[in-house]
Amino acid sequence: MEAEFRANIVAKEDTFKNHKEEVNHVTSRVNRHRKDINEMSVDMRLVLKRLDRLEKKVWEQKDTIEALEGIVGNQQTWIARLRSCDCDQGANSS
Repeated sequence: MEAEFRANIVAKEDTFKNHKEEVNHVTSRVNRHRKDINEMSVDMRLVLKRLDRLEKKVWEQKDTIEALEGIVGNQQTWIARLRSCDCDQGANSS
């Protein structure tokens, strides 16, 4: 009976050791995943900052394009006015 009792204790100790090793393994994997997630979070923050800067540049370029379109429109208006005026008028008046 004592041998059976000791065998039962040894079996339970082995089971406990196996579970403890499994818990340690899972804990190690969880910690690795946490580290990876933290690194990805840092990377994502950097990406978001970069996107914010790029968005600002895009809006600045859009404003510049709109300003240039206004200038081109004014130049086209002046060109149309000059074409429509009688260019020979100055030559005929002299």
